[in-house]
Amino acid sequence: MGTYEISPTQALTTSIAMLKTGRMKAIKLEGGAHMAPTIHTITQAGIPVLAHIGLTPQRANSLGGFRVQAKTPASATQLLADARAVQDAGAFAVVLEAVPAEVAELVTRELKIPTIGIGAGNACSGQVLVQVDMLGNFPPGRFLPKFVKQYGNVWAEAERAIAEYRSEVKERTYPAKEHTYPMTEEAFAEFEKKVQEERENREG
Repeated sequence: MGTYEISPTQALTTSIAMLKTGRMKAIKLEGGAHMAPTIHTITQAGIPVLAHIGLTPQRANSLGGFRVQAKTPASATQLLADARAVQDAGAFAVVLEAVPAEVAELVTRELKIPTIGIGAGNACSGQVLVQVDMLGNFPPGRFLPKFVKQYGNVWAEAERAIAEYRSEVKERTYPAKEHTYPMTEEAFAEFEKKVQEERENREG
């Protein structure tokens, strides 16, 4: 946020920097019809743009918080207008976030570019989820949006593994012999003898 909203020129400058120093191949920005001139400027410079409409997290405060969008005929019509605008501006695809599945399906049918859904039903061209959410890599009690399916519990597994590690370290069962580097008995005996001789010389 704040890297592309001021003007299309600012957005292009930021996009160029992202590709050159961030090793990116495309950029994503939030906003519908009002961002079309910016998308056009960036794509005309040869930089692919993924658009993002519906619930736009960077602008959630102006939307009344993290709420479902396009639930009324008027707001659904605006979503479709936004989708067409970003398509016409040159976006190669558009993210539809937190919109009714029926609306996302209709918008997908109306567009020539792919739609990527997140909380927008299964009729979009593709899907995306936040990796931390889907893997369960967060402490208990974290809020998850309705559309998130947790496919694993990385946090619990990591917690279990760390607890086991702690116990084995305290019990000195880790590191075990198979986790240590070997030395021949003869070499160690010679080393131990030298240490003993040095100790005796210091004490003598």
